[in-house]
Amino acid sequence: MHRPLSLALLLAAAPALAAAPRIVFQSHALANGLTVVTHEDHSMPVVAVNLWYKVGSKHEQPGRTGFAHLFEHYMFEGSKHSPAGEYFQRIFGMGGVTNANTTNDRTDYFAVVPSENLEEVLRLESDRMGFLRSSINAKNLEKQRDIVQNEKRKGENAAYGGAWDAVNGMVWPQGHPYKWGVIGSMADLEAASVQDVKDFHATYYLPNNAVLVLSGDFDTQDALAKVRKWFGPIPSGPAPPALNMPRVARPNGRKERTLEDAKAQVPLILMAYPIPGKGQPGWTELSAVAAVLGGGRSSRLAKSLQYDRRLAAQVSSGVAGLRENDLFLIEAIPLPGVTPEALVAEIEAEVAKVARQGIENRELNRVKAGLRTSRLNALQNAEGIAEALAEGQGSFGDAGALQKQMEEVLHLKPKQAAEAAGRWLTPDNNSVLTITPKQGAAQ
Repeated sequence: MHRPLSLALLLAAAPALAAAPRIVFQSHALANGLTVVTHEDHSMPVVAVNLWYKVGSKHEQPGRTGFAHLFEHYMFEGSKHSPAGEYFQRIFGMGGVTNANTTNDRTDYFAVVPSENLEEVLRLESDRMGFLRSSINAKNLEKQRDIVQNEKRKGENAAYGGAWDAVNGMVWPQGHPYKWGVIGSMADLEAASVQDVKDFHATYYLPNNAVLVLSGDFDTQDALAKVRKWFGPIPSGPAPPALNMPRVARPNGRKERTLEDAKAQVPLILMAYPIPGKGQPGWTELSAVAAVLGGGRSSRLAKSLQYDRRLAAQVSSGVAGLRENDLFLIEAIPLPGVTPEALVAEIEAEVAKVARQGIENRELNRVKAGLRTSRLNALQNAEGIAEALAEGQGSFGDAGALQKQMEEVLHLKPKQAAEAAGRWLTPDNNSVLTITPKQGAAQ
């Protein structure tokens, strides 16, 4: 799946500054390099299995885009000991749920099943990791290629369907691996060969390039024995090629672009400021600023432009959550009679106030309360816990990284947020995309 466009943050209003409960976990390493994280919890008779591969669209090369996402689909086509269709049949037959998704930074496969079925999920996942290549063939590749291309057509033919690709094209310099969309180009997908797919699996689908997380109702030592049984024999491979990606260091110049969209009913404004990647210095402060500006009905942009002054039908802001470099995004729809140019000017004026006047403690407390609430919601189920641990370990090398990032926000001071806004949220670091209804198009 590719990234959704809307990035609004829904935050609670009452301050509640105590940290959310910590996830108690253990980290283990197999001899072949597979990192295993376990969180034992007997409150519900289920177990979540999350297999996080450190490969996303940023690892692709120009002319070979879309492979990470295409491969996510292909992983359900069957492997040496599990024929096509068996994965879904087995998981659904247990009463479980399963899915996968791909981003710029990683590919994530997960399943939640009754706890007595843990070993069968491990068997299925290990077979896909260790024994997929022998089952890769032209017929299955063509099937999955058609599915992905239809998915791309569906997205492009929806209203505002080209917005995300247009933003990426404006913001990132030529050759930057965030410049192309996760789903890839039609030409590159068409050019993908069976050997390309085999090479991709051999390069990235290795135990030493993956994190396996188990969360739920199991005995840790028994579960580890099962993990070693099924994953231990899979050989490791050479470390995948290192990324050569420039980090955002300074404003890259203002850009503006207007596109017509025959399917759009109303104009849409997207403003994108490149900022440090998730977990890098400055990111925590800017994620808090995004919530203050556009995180819910009581945020500054919503209160001023949507409710008080009636300039916008909708306005929100958030950070995309990208690992290497990130984007601070503002999305707005002007009300009839308000030009996109006028609304952009008003939004930039509100953004400038953060650096000039700072933010108030009550605003920051609202953000902290909302973060704590969202964290508590994520910890209500094994799947959410497994995902949090997998992201921490897979992206940051520490399964507890998201907890630490949350604590950074809880200790954040208003001055720190204002300073980060003053450095990054400047007019000369803003890419503004305006999508307008096509003149003469049927409404």
